[in-house]
Amino acid sequence: MAVREGRPGYEPRTQDSIAVSNDGARFVVVNASPEILSQIQKNRALWPRAARHTPISAIVLTNGDMDHVLGLFSLRESTPFVLYVTAAVLKGLEQSAFIRTLRRFDGQLVVRTIEIEKKTPLADASGEPLGLTMRAFPAAGKLPVHFMGQWPDSPEDNVGLSFEDAAGKTLAYAAACATAEDGAHLEGHDAVFFDGTFWTEDELVVAGLSKAYAKDMAHVPISGPTGSLARLKLSGRKIFTHINNTNPILAPDSDARKQVLAGGWEIAYDGMEIAL
Repeated sequence: MAVREGRPGYEPRTQDSIAVSNDGARFVVVNASPEILSQIQKNRALWPRAARHTPISAIVLTNGDMDHVLGLFSLRESTPFVLYVTAAVLKGLEQSAFIRTLRRFDGQLVVRTIEIEKKTPLADASGEPLGLTMRAFPAAGKLPVHFMGQWPDSPEDNVGLSFEDAAGKTLAYAAACATAEDGAHLEGHDAVFFDGTFWTEDELVVAGLSKAYAKDMAHVPISGPTGSLARLKLSGRKIFTHINNTNPILAPDSDARKQVLAGGWEIAYDGMEIAL
């Protein structure tokens, strides 16, 4: 409401997604949000440079949530692309007809399976190296609602990612995480994007918007003794992302925002660029 009313300091935000590049010309997109076309339009680096061209060379999914996969349908044109995904998430996509819908012709979609804790050199659909290495690590989470009860939980259901470029610079991304106890996976990176969905455990309940608590949705709150602000003592840049519109850190003059900034954290925004 504050954004729609044009209140000073409030910025519109689309759903969480990042693009990573070693050379500034070819990008790996992490999670394809339903708003991906709008995100591409607002970021010139992701614009096509010729007919049937796209700078997006690969897509990585961290889980099978709808807000991470629906954008794939907007990318199913005639240019082949590669999808990196764990076996558990791929199983869900295959059973829900997602993958079949994306395969309009032979070779349009190349699927490569992610193995947890294994360093994987990333390449485009033709096999051309992208100058990035990726390692997936398990992040405490849950199955998407539409897959619950269909098969047992797996460490592959929700993962965080660690990227390393040709110069040895590293970036970690864990936008959906139920606990801050797994901070060891995030240490030692030059930059970290971490789950900033909620400020408090009962944020939605207090606001009268839901009966679900943060833990029910597999998100660790920022505040509190077990929250990420208190628990994650990281070097390098640290950025909260995947921020729900109820989170008071979005309010420019809130105490919550002041605490986050005082703790050395940044708050992600649309079009944010970081160079390592």
